[in-house]
Amino acid sequence: MRPYFFVLFFILLFFASTTIIAGTTFQRDTTDSDTTLVDHFLGLFQESELDQIPETKRSRRQQVDDLLKAILEEPGKLQFSGVATASLQAPLENDPIWKGVGSFDIFAFVSFGKSTLLFFDLEAGGGKGPDALIPNISVLNADAGGGDGEGKNLTVLEAWTEFKILQDIFTVTFGKMDPTNYFDNNLHANDETSQFISGVFVNNPVLPVGVNSPGIRFRTTFVKRFYIQYGLFMADLQEENLMKNHLKLLETGLRLFPETGWEANLRIYGFEQPLASNGQGFGISFDQLIANHFTIFGRYGANDEELKQWLGIKDAWSGGIGFRQTIFKRELNVGVAYAETQGTAYEHPEQLVEFYFNTQLNKWVFISPHLQWIKTWQGEDSEHFLAGLRINLSY
Repeated sequence: MRPYFFVLFFILLFFASTTIIAGTTFQRDTTDSDTTLVDHFLGLFQESELDQIPETKRSRRQQVDDLLKAILEEPGKLQFSGVATASLQAPLENDPIWKGVGSFDIFAFVSFGKSTLLFFDLEAGGGKGPDALIPNISVLNADAGGGDGEGKNLTVLEAWTEFKILQDIFTVTFGKMDPTNYFDNNLHANDETSQFISGVFVNNPVLPVGVNSPGIRFRTTFVKRFYIQYGLFMADLQEENLMKNHLKLLETGLRLFPETGWEANLRIYGFEQPLASNGQGFGISFDQLIANHFTIFGRYGANDEELKQWLGIKDAWSGGIGFRQTIFKRELNVGVAYAETQGTAYEHPEQLVEFYFNTQLNKWVFISPHLQWIKTWQGEDSEHFLAGLRINLSY
């Protein structure tokens, strides 16, 4: 089946579900269960007065958003927080070679009133992951290569200032930034430290985004449901003139039923890469929460002739489902997704499937086993199964 039909199916399902529930009243499911024996066992990992940190609030991107909102209430106070991740992965072969990846981020942030923020992200990381063993374009561990890639030094991953005008209707952000923190977001497949570990599920591979670079972003929001944003980012860090060679991104999106068990998001974006003779591309991303427990999500993107030759990727699509539930006062998240990425150097698309479940040990520590299947573009030995384990700590 052509990927366009899969994309059309997910979009139709997205709008059908929002239409069905348009006239209903939404309530969160607060049902919880517990048993004395199991609670005592889990209590081995439990601190007193356990505070749950939901997965959507614990991911690196979502965590930063919540921290920045909270810091607005304490202007002039410099605060710190962070997240650390360690993972092991290996192809399931007779003599498996295990590859490890580790990273940690230190966030420093301060507000100057309720409309101005200053933010820093210092990162260190090491390990190349299984991508060093299996050549691919899907990226089997998107957390690999963080910091200086060797874990020896801290690097300034982000350093930016943000201004909000007219009660958050207009937002301006500038400094050293990660464009994918703002463009091609997805509520359920966007963070390699707490959700899917494969890079093809973190962001669409058609995006011609390299390392973090100086840039500026403008965003305007209407009735807290509809937004338009535009970003300019340096495409060539060796360029001496800051006003030249900008990666351009434009995105619009719609949010329905926010903060309910049926929240839905739809985003459409386009981009232009000056280093590829101003080659252009577009993408779409959507996600929907169903009855506060199930999720569906998907992406599709394509590049024009100039950009696909420069980037090596013609088009890509992905989609998946998820489930989340609080069991014995701990959150459990399960996800499975499939992706196809069509490169320019080969006839058949690269295929990847990932399954994971994420469980909470205590209010700081989360653990998630992962299973991956990939069929690469190579003709021989192109099919691989991988097993992995990731530990995430928020502090």
